[in-house]
Amino acid sequence: MMRLYILHGILFRAVMVDLGQVRIVPLKLSYQAVFDWLFLEISRWAERQHHQLRRLLRQRGCVVVSYRRQGHVYVVHYRQRGYLREAIYSIEILRAECQELVGQWIAHYQRGENTP
Repeated sequence: MMRLYILHGILFRAVMVDLGQVRIVPLKLSYQAVFDWLFLEISRWAERQHHQLRRLLRQRGCVVVSYRRQGHVYVVHYRQRGYLREAIYSIEILRAECQELVGQWIAHYQRGENTP
């Protein structure tokens, strides 16, 4: 659950950064409305999931104390049952897993289902 919390947190911030980058690139035609909608929807979904997972973690006695990128890893410190713990995730693996989340969101949207 901690990993999903971190993934959704990274995803909703990364999508907004990507939207800013897409807006900078000049295109032959204007797709801005499509980009705005798509990126904002994915970001909102990821942010809702992030906050929901944070609530679930808190209900289970787990609180994230800090998180930061450190070289090629993402370091998370969290308190669980009174103990301070550390989780270390590879940036490349997190990026690939975020890409999978985006793919899942798009697949659910295309099928007309509620987002995962």
